[in-house]
Amino acid sequence: MLTGLSTSAALSVHASESGSAEPGPWKIVNYWSVTCAPCRLEIPELNLLNESLSSDDVIVLGVNFDEHEPAKTRQIARRMGIEFTTLEQAEVEALHLVAPFVLPTTYILSPDNKVMARLVGAQDRESLTAKLIELAEFNQIDFIIQ
Repeated sequence: MLTGLSTSAALSVHASESGSAEPGPWKIVNYWSVTCAPCRLEIPELNLLNESLSSDDVIVLGVNFDEHEPAKTRQIARRMGIEFTTLEQAEVEALHLVAPFVLPTTYILSPDNKVMARLVGAQDRESLTAKLIELAEFNQIDFIIQ
């Protein structure tokens, strides 16, 4: 799977076929760094989660904490085995996310890009799935998690 940068369509509100605006997907946004050992451990878990989520309901996105230029970030992400989309800095700014003080940190954003959860420390598929289910129950939303 190719690591991509830029997912503007997923970050914004999309127009439905009828022309009315509908919210985009829920977003799991993970801050990582090449120098962060726990980040390296959670990447395979995030890759698995990304594969198992319905692309219409939830997407996994990454942010290079070190803020390298896009080409270098793509190279590092490939070398680290990151298979989910890594955002460019302008996209991170559009989400109004504040860089964390501790790595790894994972944010869960609602379809309208509101921070619903901030998880500090390494996460795995099970912990993220449990948090998504908790948020879904609280917000009366159905996710398709395989």
